[in-house]
Amino acid sequence: METPDASSEMNLVAIGASAGGLEPLEHFFEAAPEHAGWCFVVIQHLSPDYRSMMDELLGRKSRLKIRHIQDGLALEADTIFLNRPNTMVELEGNRFRTRPYQDGDSLPRLSIDTFLTSLAARAPAHTAAVILSGSGNDGTRGAHMMRDKGSAVIVQSPTEAAFSSMPLAAISSGAVDRVLSAAEIPSALQEIFTGNRRQALSRQATETFDSGIFRLLEDRYRVDFSSYKPTNVMRRIERRQHLRGIGSQKEYIEILANDPGALDELYQDLLIGVTEFYRDPDGIATLRRKVLDLLAQDGEDDKPLRIWVPACASGEEAYTIAIELSEALIAAGSQRRFRVIATDVHRGSLERASTGVYPESALTKIPEELRLRYFEKRRNGYAIAQTLRQKIIFSVHDVLSDPPFMNLDLVSCRNLFIYLNDEPQSRVISMFLFGLRKEGYLFLGPSESLGKYASEFKVLDSRWRLFQKQSQKRTLDRTMLSSRFRAGAAVPPEHPGVEPRPVRRDLSIANDIAELRNRDLLMRAYDAMLKRYAPSSILITGDGIVLAWFGAASIFVDTMNNLADWTVEDIVHPDLHFALNVAMERLRQGQLDSYERQVHVDLGRGYSQSCVVHVEALDQRSRNKLMLVRLVLEDSAPTPDRNVIPLRNFDEGADQQEDMTLVTRRIQELERDLRLTEETLQHVTERLEASGEELQASNEELQASNEELQASNEELQSSNEELHAVNEELVSVSSEHERKIELLSELNANTELVLQILQVGVIFLDAQTRIRRFSQLVAEWFRLESHDVARSLTVVGPRLDFADLAKLAEDVARTGRTITASGTYEGRPLTVEVHPITAIPEEGVGAGVVVILGARPGLLTT
Repeated sequence: METPDASSEMNLVAIGASAGGLEPLEHFFEAAPEHAGWCFVVIQHLSPDYRSMMDELLGRKSRLKIRHIQDGLALEADTIFLNRPNTMVELEGNRFRTRPYQDGDSLPRLSIDTFLTSLAARAPAHTAAVILSGSGNDGTRGAHMMRDKGSAVIVQSPTEAAFSSMPLAAISSGAVDRVLSAAEIPSALQEIFTGNRRQALSRQATETFDSGIFRLLEDRYRVDFSSYKPTNVMRRIERRQHLRGIGSQKEYIEILANDPGALDELYQDLLIGVTEFYRDPDGIATLRRKVLDLLAQDGEDDKPLRIWVPACASGEEAYTIAIELSEALIAAGSQRRFRVIATDVHRGSLERASTGVYPESALTKIPEELRLRYFEKRRNGYAIAQTLRQKIIFSVHDVLSDPPFMNLDLVSCRNLFIYLNDEPQSRVISMFLFGLRKEGYLFLGPSESLGKYASEFKVLDSRWRLFQKQSQKRTLDRTMLSSRFRAGAAVPPEHPGVEPRPVRRDLSIANDIAELRNRDLLMRAYDAMLKRYAPSSILITGDGIVLAWFGAASIFVDTMNNLADWTVEDIVHPDLHFALNVAMERLRQGQLDSYERQVHVDLGRGYSQSCVVHVEALDQRSRNKLMLVRLVLEDSAPTPDRNVIPLRNFDEGADQQEDMTLVTRRIQELERDLRLTEETLQHVTERLEASGEELQASNEELQASNEELQASNEELQSSNEELHAVNEELVSVSSEHERKIELLSELNANTELVLQILQVGVIFLDAQTRIRRFSQLVAEWFRLESHDVARSLTVVGPRLDFADLAKLAEDVARTGRTITASGTYEGRPLTVEVHPITAIPEEGVGAGVVVILGARPGLLTT
């Protein structure tokens, strides 16, 4: 038996096959090495009540030992393991763990996904997955997880597969390293496993090799992989090189420089996307208890929560946090809004995340009640509910170089730092520190730390690396900025296959920074000039939108209670509304002369401020007309009402009469328009009511029909899934039966040939001496036909002078003893032996008699 250490170093090939999988399995094992020390595990879709003959069929194609999987059985080298029907198989360490499927298990049963997922913890250099012919998409999820861990995934060519659904599903997911015919896959595995054992490159060669590839990747995708730990990056580069069967570094880097497809393959492989719903459930529970519940109970309902999930991959982590925060808000009875910002550098992963559709196997860790609440069943999986999806923004963002998001309540960045060097880790923590608000939270992976910024955070949970910012520091560490933004960055040394690039500044970035600097300086100058020289005034459009205000006018503008709508009605003091509305009406009518009124503004607590409102029309040529409202205050400070003294004399009665006339005219216009609108609306309403009644009746009928159709659809969908699974099993069974029939036909022909050579005829009879079958020689001797089968030997059959075969058969069937007789038939000697047949029910053999006739006496004596 293999020790655990030996088993962990053993090369393991997991093979998933379904409908049409027998032929590619035979081709695969015909080409597979027999003494390489590999272990093969074949997972198929099998009917629960069917006894598979796969071991017999594969035994004809390979000399490898073949065993059926049992619970607790250890891996063995040079062995093929086959799964049993109606049994789920996983690998735990180096031993198989099995359990029967239960009636409550979801359909279809993804046995291949289950086994491949259990291999994700195994050493990737010694593990590979192979997907062969089959229907559906079983194996895609498991293959994706294995590839993310660094294992090789090879798929049978869809053009060769009898059923191409499984290979195509794996290919479309992007989890495939090679697509080959079944017979070519073993040699590819040999290259991969052999390449993984070669010696590491020298230090100098490694640095030159890496720098050349990093240059190509950064030029194409604007991602700097030099920040990642070199051992991880080099392992994946070597893996991709070996998968392409290339031994020379120079040759591989030349291929990357000239083949965009090869460079894209490497780029996809370097982006590690290990994520799932409710990964580390205890850690999620701790986050809910110590952070999300507190945020939900915060009294600032008008201030939305902001959460950032960098390196989100395909989005499962972001959706998990959104679900838990929604549940926390419901439990707290809070209506507070929130926004989850999920970012990554990989557009393909973000597109999958944004779609929000996941297979059923991805939802296994989500509690049932949450699955029903936040997911909708679709034909191709489960989709995130739209109410939750609207609260999440997915965006392309490089956390290593792009600026951070601001005013964040929580940052969740798990399992990114373990792939980064120390300096990039510090840079990212600096970005998080800059973006988090005071007392904001940071959630890292279990094996990640804060480094030199540990003093800036308070530890909430050391096991799950949950921290809280305890300072208001937002000073970005300039030394941590990415070299992408630092002028004169050093260029990697020359390397084969890449043209050298001179050391220079990035002119486009430098120009952008200079332009932004000049623009910012100019805006600051404008602000200083307006603050010093502009009168106390408010800048308003003809539609009542407040654009800006200056000087003492700020005491009449309130934006604290309304951050979204900056209109006169929403943010300007109510006592100014009448004067400003009159001014806007004059501007609408084309009266461009200045307008001036005195207004008393109630400041509360018994104080008021008297001021002159002077409205002046500005630019009238643009689409949005502008007016400047100057406010001339009576005093430098507010005074009680009894001390108000007018700044200058106004004929308030005449002014008020003029304003009221203007406003009354406008009101009359609006009333006339309103009456016309009401009449039109009444007419439309009557027509809509009539149509509505008809539509309501139709809707009720359609709703009843829809409910019936929906119920029927659910039943049909469930039946379809069951039939799909049964169909795959039947196709597998049919393939085995066809092959067994071929073998039996070949065996029957060989048996007839032997009997012809020996000149021996055979007749099989049942217990009632009816003919079951007879050999070809007997048919020739005694002129028997195929329709004589099932007829009694007393009616048809040979008539011998020296023996009554029917009576001999009856005696043997009754006594169970062998009887022999000899004589001549048509002038030649003939020996007859009649033997009893004992029933063997488990092998399908019934009781009866066999009559053996030989041309030469003594030939048949046993």
